[in-house]
Amino acid sequence: MVGLGLPVWASAATEFWNQKKPEDWTEDERKELLTKSPWAREATIKFNDSVGGLGSGSRGRAVSGGYGGMSRRTGTVPVAPGASGPAAEGKYTAIVRWESALPIREATHNQLKDDPAANYILNIIGDVPMLGRQSNDETEAEFQQRMDMLKQYTKLEKRGDPIYLVKVSYQKGPPASSGTLFYFERNDLITVHDGTVTFVTKLGPLDVRCKFTPKEMLYLGKLEL
Repeated sequence: MVGLGLPVWASAATEFWNQKKPEDWTEDERKELLTKSPWAREATIKFNDSVGGLGSGSRGRAVSGGYGGMSRRTGTVPVAPGASGPAAEGKYTAIVRWESALPIREATHNQLKDDPAANYILNIIGDVPMLGRQSNDETEAEFQQRMDMLKQYTKLEKRGDPIYLVKVSYQKGPPASSGTLFYFERNDLITVHDGTVTFVTKLGPLDVRCKFTPKEMLYLGKLEL
């Protein structure tokens, strides 16, 4: 039985990734690993009307430049006509997934094209703006300004100095994998002694945070990020 207050994967019975070979994982187990595991957590998302983290005096300039799926006139994230669920009600949900971690790469059949040894790579998947590509109604200069803002407000908070974003890209694929990829150089290594690591970013008017616990992110006895 899982102890009170412990995550579901604290039970050895649920840690199939440490007890079975990847080729023996079931589809349900792969889904669990990709959506609700030490490497994939639901983000906390709050609406912040100071768009992009800028003060009210700069809001008009930020909105006029667009913000990856946001309305350039209103600064809001559009919802498709006839949509239902949390996004249609102004509530947003997303999974933050540690895409560079070996168990995630095993579960996705190593679809990641980038070198995971060079960067920590995290993916945001859900009903939030996808920011890694240039939208049709923004110029190259506006797109670059948006990327600069993203680098300013995106980081991995940990013990000591945070690790800041170096680049971002859009990953196209099935719904379970399609999202925005965030890259952080591994120059400042994260260890199990860091306690917690929190991914922080701003997607237009949305403040996104997601907390991970390195000591839970062990795969076959090794910290995998």
